[in-house]
Amino acid sequence: MARQSTSIKGILEFKEFRFAFEKKKLKYLRLRIDRDLNFKLSIPLYYEQRDVLRFLEKNENWIRAKEKELILKRVVLAKDELYFLGKKYNLVLDENYQKIIIKKDKIFAKNQKTLDIFLRRSARVIFEFFIKKWQFAFEKKVQRICIKEMISRWGSCNHQKAYINLNLKLIQKPIKAIEYVILHELTHLIYPHHQKEFYDFLYKLMPDYKEREVFLKSLIF
Repeated sequence: MARQSTSIKGILEFKEFRFAFEKKKLKYLRLRIDRDLNFKLSIPLYYEQRDVLRFLEKNENWIRAKEKELILKRVVLAKDELYFLGKKYNLVLDENYQKIIIKKDKIFAKNQKTLDIFLRRSARVIFEFFIKKWQFAFEKKVQRICIKEMISRWGSCNHQKAYINLNLKLIQKPIKAIEYVILHELTHLIYPHHQKEFYDFLYKLMPDYKEREVFLKSLIF
């Protein structure tokens, strides 16, 4: 006999918001942002609806503030459009192209798989370039660079292991935004927090880091 799933999915309405939720075996209620930049609730099986609504009410100010940020980031691109290093391109998929060609405002590729490989390889080349550029300022050397799709962060750093994780989608951003994120994560090799010492050190290396940070947050793609 097939084992029945204990997971329940649905939509929960809270004021003008609609939250996709999944009720499953969990200890704690979690509210996160999914790949499509929408809120998603993971709810323990023993939670009643009133418990969830009470949680949302308690965090309403945060939800509203985050929703304003997400509205700016939800850019709907056509299937034949993409951003690469801060520029918007029209994508042309054609089996006759054996390699990626970038010409004016178009990117020509054999197929989606070929394009994905190109983007990931480009990301690694560019990300590693900036890590090597700034490595001189850090006694602790980076042991591993992991490039992956991340939902709500541009990067992260494992301070103890000296692992740097970077969001693949960074390849969409302009070079100066990419460099800022990488130096930010490298700084965590010394300071695993965001206290004053962290930003003082970052400022010494990149005096315009604040402008770059604001620039990155202002981008709507």
